[in-house]
Amino acid sequence: MDRLVHAKGIFDSKKCVMDDTGLLIQDGVIKGRGDFEEMKVRWPDVPVLDYREEYILPGLINTHVHLEFKPGGNTYQTYRNESDQEHIRGAVEAAKCLLHSGVTAVRDAGSSMELVKWLKKTEKGRREAAHLPRLFLSGPPVTARGGHLGFLGGEAQTRGELEAEAVKRRENECSCIKMIVSGGQLTPGSVPERDSYGKQEICILTRAAKKEKMKTAAHCLTMDSLVHAMEGGADSIEHCACFKRNEKNGLLERVYEPERMKAFEGDPRFFMPGLSNNYHLLDHVRNGIQKADARERFLLDQEQKAFEIVNRLTGLGMRPTVGTDGGCGLTYFDETWLELELLVKGCGMDCGAAIKAATCHGAEALGREADLGSLKEGYAADFITVSADPLKDIKALAAVNHVILGGNIVK
Repeated sequence: MDRLVHAKGIFDSKKCVMDDTGLLIQDGVIKGRGDFEEMKVRWPDVPVLDYREEYILPGLINTHVHLEFKPGGNTYQTYRNESDQEHIRGAVEAAKCLLHSGVTAVRDAGSSMELVKWLKKTEKGRREAAHLPRLFLSGPPVTARGGHLGFLGGEAQTRGELEAEAVKRRENECSCIKMIVSGGQLTPGSVPERDSYGKQEICILTRAAKKEKMKTAAHCLTMDSLVHAMEGGADSIEHCACFKRNEKNGLLERVYEPERMKAFEGDPRFFMPGLSNNYHLLDHVRNGIQKADARERFLLDQEQKAFEIVNRLTGLGMRPTVGTDGGCGLTYFDETWLELELLVKGCGMDCGAAIKAATCHGAEALGREADLGSLKEGYAADFITVSADPLKDIKALAAVNHVILGGNIVK
């Protein structure tokens, strides 16, 4: 069904301004854009979606969540206590939550292969997926034996094992290989400041991914893992935490080494900082409910260092995407907006640049820059509406009024 959309303003991804007031949608694709009144004269009989008091921008793209995980409490133990059927039901609900909060495309950066098979191979799963955001699935992360997220089933060490994991993901229609280059904080026995793969293993996986026409995303919590992932050709670097263990208090400390990154100046690689991951752990301090103790003051200082790392990497020419690590700890699926707010208010990023990170950059990181992430002719009619102008206040994205996916009204 053809439709004309009437807006107060429409985000222009190239200029980062609100421009035009009208869109023409045909068969779920944008076929025209311009002044609504002029378009209405040209297509007088086309039904109108009247959002004249609202701003329209592309649906948000979240490049890093874990759909099968449940926020709150002990994420690992909760997952281990649930059945495959419960994981799948939870993943569907998480995806719906993302969609209704304004996310029209999402990459699952680590869940079971059972979820992938259900969504891709079963009739019921395919039917359900039609009512969810556009899903880009990685399956279980490829990790060293006993490594971070190994309980999801992607352990591999030798060349043959690593290449076999790539083939397995292609056979199950995954779009990305997620690789665990350093340890993580969620998995018992995994040490965040210890690397699990080096440049050699990363190169094996990136070459295999290209052969299978998949993207690669590298989980990196140390400085060494960041450098090795860059050298190994990973398409996107996840977290970029640069952790070391502080000898005095035993906590993880961010130590960025700029001289080691000089070799990558001008490299437009994507990176996902995940600033909103577990951000709520310190809400009681930020909101003045409780005075910060020494540990909390240290952690607040580490947040500032995370913002500084983002600016260091963008200063090199690297491009941020918006990923939240949704599902892990106190990281909720309906708060993609929080990641944008932290990019703006924490890192000092321009609102338009933050929106581009959550739309254009996300689409390109997923390999879909030709039809997602912008509102122009030939692109999918995936968009959201908000009452306030997010170019003036990024938090406007916390209150999404309407969600349209492929021309269909979802909310």
